[in-house]
Order: sequence, then C-alpha cells, then structure tokens
Amino acid sequence: MPSEYYREVCGGEMSDACEFSSLEEANEILGLMVRQWNTIASTLFKDEVYVPLLLQDENGVAKGNDWAHGFMRGTLMRHGGWAELVEDEEHGGCMVPVFMLHYEYDEDPEMRPEQRENIKAHMAAGLLQAYRYFRAQRQVSAGAHASEPRRSTPKVGRNDPCPCGSGKKYKKCCGGAAVN
Repeated sequence: MPSEYYREVCGGEMSDACEFSSLEEANEILGLMVRQWNTIASTLFKDEVYVPLLLQDENGVAKGNDWAHGFMRGTLMRHGGWAELVEDEEHGGCMVPVFMLHYEYDEDPEMRPEQRENIKAHMAAGLLQAYRYFRAQRQVSAGAHASEPRRSTPKVGRNDPCPCGSGKKYKKCCGGAAVN
C-alpha cells in the first residue's frame, strides 16, 4: 500500500518528514509516485524488461549504486520473501547484478564491480526474473487458497478517504492516479 512505502520514500511519516507548499503540490508528488509504480508494474506485467532511471553525474556517468541502495531498502520491507528468492538456487542469481551495483562505488576497491554497463543490463533482466519468480509464487499461493478467497486488507471504496493519508477521497487521489 502507498501508505506503507511512502514512509520509506519520504524518510518517515509524511506529516513529519515532508513539507509541501500546498495540498496541490503534495497531491502532484504523490500522484507522480503512484504513476511511476504503475508504469513499472505495467511493464513487468507485460513481461517486458523495465530499465530503471539512473541519473548521470557531472561527468555523464549514470551511477547505479544510488538506485541499488534504494532498491535494497525496499527489499527490507518484505525481507522474508526477498531472502527466499536470494536463497533459491535456481532463481536467486537474478539479484547478483543488483548486489554488485549496490557496491559500485564502495570505499573498498575490491568490492567495486568491473564492467558496470554490462552489470546494468543484467540488472534490468534480473528484475524481470525476480518479478516472474514472485508472480509464480503468488499464483501458487492463490491456487492453494482458491476455495477460500480472502482479502488481507479492507477494500477501499471510491468515496472512502485515501489510505495514503492525503485527506482526499480515494477516487480523487491514488484511485484516480492508478487509472491515468
């Protein structure tokens, strides 16, 4: 849920960690985050490789370690599931390029990977493999519970307050952004 990952993105509770100049600015930024999530999810759902945006430094070098640090922080939100993937002998290798980029500019030269452009290409392919792994896990889990469909969280109605905490109705906030 956005209300869960917003804390990680903002570095704490939004009300404590973020200062927006207006409600419109806050909604615009939250909407951009939801649209980015939807873009990534849609790309992976279509079984296409998603290439993360890597910002270039003043020398034109697109560093992957900042992205990898953020990705690794995200995996800690579901540590158990990601640990299962990493420990899986058949599928765990898809995460190696992410780990390598995580140490791309490490102080210890022995931790720095060689052939960074090659690693970035493998990282994007590895993300698709990780998505496929978790999709297969969800399908197995859904099949095992097919006779008892249950929702783990209450359904958010279109006119209910948005769970992101904006104070707006869901249909005018994240529910509307998910459609765009």
